[in-house]
Amino acid sequence: MHVLAIPGSVRRHSYNLALLQAMKDRAPEDMEITIFDRMKEIPLFDPDICDEALPESVEHLMASIRASDGVIISTPEYAHGVPGALKNALDWLVASDAMILKPVVVTSVSTSSLGGVRSHSPLLLILSAMNANVVVEGSLNVPFASKKFRADNHLEDRLTGRAIDLSLSALEQAVSLAS
Repeated sequence: MHVLAIPGSVRRHSYNLALLQAMKDRAPEDMEITIFDRMKEIPLFDPDICDEALPESVEHLMASIRASDGVIISTPEYAHGVPGALKNALDWLVASDAMILKPVVVTSVSTSSLGGVRSHSPLLLILSAMNANVVVEGSLNVPFASKKFRADNHLEDRLTGRAIDLSLSALEQAVSLAS
């Protein structure tokens, strides 16, 4: 099973990227997780370009999603919503078939006590516009990130590790039901 993990932050050492890395490290043997690392290359969404040839970075994102069995999106919360870079990337996907019925797990990490939960509602609305299959059972919010990740962004919290295992299991089950 191949899963594409999309970090919603463009920050080099973001906690959301650290969570995706921890998910990759803890993935079951039959699950390969690839972290999308080209978010900064995606240009501003321009509907006029959609009528022409899409930018290569957007084509790459779409092809990566289509080739995956499932998707994990880990997003921080910016101003009670989805960060601009992630929203921009998703805007490019809305008119495509890339996310239709694709099992998607939504996660977020924050240094606050809420774990980025306020980014979930807007992200779920966007994913519903794409007819994605959001795996609610796999949703994961990680609060107090600075207490759960070491300075090198390696996960050290056992409870969060267990939550990751449950999240990946829910994704695995959703993918098998979708097949």
